[in-house]
Amino acid sequence: MSLEGTQTHENLKAAFAGESQANRRYLYFAKVADVEGYPDIAGNFRDTAEG
Repeated sequence: MSLEGTQTHENLKAAFAGESQANRRYLYFAKVADVEGYPDIAGNFRDTAEG
């Protein structure tokens, strides 16, 4: 059974893209928190990124 061309396929692609962007955003915020001297907050962002 192929999902190609179905609404389900489009929904899955959109969900994957959104989750991927969120992961990168959390990792970016973790790096900023590290640079600004907030290692505990950075760890929270990393934990969130790892799901």
